[in-house]
Amino acid sequence: MKGFLERMQWKMAGAMQGRRGADSLSNTLVVAGIVCLVLSVLPHMGLFSWPALALLAYALFRTYSKNIAARDRENEAFLRATEKPRRALSIGRKKWENRETTLYFKCKGCGQELSVPRGKGTLRVVCPKCKTETVKKS
Repeated sequence: MKGFLERMQWKMAGAMQGRRGADSLSNTLVVAGIVCLVLSVLPHMGLFSWPALALLAYALFRTYSKNIAARDRENEAFLRATEKPRRALSIGRKKWENRETTLYFKCKGCGQELSVPRGKGTLRVVCPKCKTETVKKS
């Protein structure tokens, strides 16, 4: 069994030679395809199987494509289009992970997200963006 898996690993590495492989757009297409596939199993939702098939086929096409420059351009356009939502999710995760040690709030002057450590009493916070001074109880 070990020899078989090693041979398959070498064959797969040879098949991927000169190809782009998976990137952010391909991974997103696979996730969207799986979501559509799960939805197609529900009653009266059978039409979702066609978009699932199309999304998964396009993800495979992108993964095995040898036109690396075109796939890079598509991926860059996707990353630019999704930059704000990804940043908001990242900030939300950071807030959730640090919720016990850090208090987050918005600057009244410019809306910049600011943070102070919890349990330090009343602090004077100066916004680095607009230099507005805020007194905040932590």
